[in-house]
Amino acid sequence: MVGWTIVMIGIILTVVVVVFMRKQRKAVRIAYWRKQRDVEQQKGEAAARLPESPERSQKMDNAKWSVKRIDGELSRLTGSKR
Repeated sequence: MVGWTIVMIGIILTVVVVVFMRKQRKAVRIAYWRKQRDVEQQKGEAAARLPESPERSQKMDNAKWSVKRIDGELSRLTGSKR
């Protein structure tokens, strides 16, 4: 009887640790993508301050598409729609 109790406690603890680690890993990924989104948004804002040129347009487009891609990744991770 004591053996089964120890086995069950071990299984429960293992499940709790696995769930906790998975949630922590997901939170780290979300924080990473949010930081990347801020970086790309700042790149777009910096490009907007440049004089009108094809290079400016290209930088702004790259930043815009990167932000959209990152928004998609964030919505996939958080389960929400932006």
